[in-house]
Amino acid sequence: MPHRWCNSAQIRREQIESGADLTFNEVFKPLLVGRIKSLSPSNVLEVGAGTGHISKELSELGFSVTAIEPSAGMYGVAKDVLSLTDVRLLNCTSLELEKNGLYEVAFSHFVAHVVDDLNEFFESVGWHLKATGHFIFSIPHPCFYNEYKGFFGDEYNYMTPMTKNVSFTITKDSKNTISGVPYHHRPLSEYINKLVESGFAIDGFDETYPEEDIQLKYGAKWESPRYCVFTCRKL
Repeated sequence: MPHRWCNSAQIRREQIESGADLTFNEVFKPLLVGRIKSLSPSNVLEVGAGTGHISKELSELGFSVTAIEPSAGMYGVAKDVLSLTDVRLLNCTSLELEKNGLYEVAFSHFVAHVVDDLNEFFESVGWHLKATGHFIFSIPHPCFYNEYKGFFGDEYNYMTPMTKNVSFTITKDSKNTISGVPYHHRPLSEYINKLVESGFAIDGFDETYPEEDIQLKYGAKWESPRYCVFTCRKL
């Protein structure tokens, strides 16, 4: 799966740094950074760092950050983005990361819905957390995302897990299509139950619905939350 992001890595960097990716810059980055700041961790692990821009901001705020990214293409971009920071960047998955250090906070942005084995993913994150450490992760909102993107047709049923390789563009850059990305639709109950099975308790849940001034930058108001963020605690 990681190689699927290689061809889109530079596109994603340009979309973020140009400001074209409104959702990343004005919705997710402030939300995730704010949640992490509120916990005041001594160290942070980013699982699936992508282009590295969230880890970069956390490092600039003074946090000790380790970032892992399995995609060679994304890793190459992140290495350049993070070159002037103190972030420790590793080309691996959470399953492959050595268990030689524990973190107070781990976070992942848009990773959980592309992994095949959710239990394995959650458990592997837990391996690297201190007792009562926190795990924060974002996903497309299972209740509303298909209504927004229309990835599934008549076969869609909210309660039925489904998998599909999808292609998509972002609102402010319709010319660049990102293709061949795995997307697992799972009902919220599956995420919640798998978290519990993997030794986590849920401390908070955000449904992303930006202020009206941000929504209007997309050209139209949102009809419903498009994404959500879980804040969990290791038991």
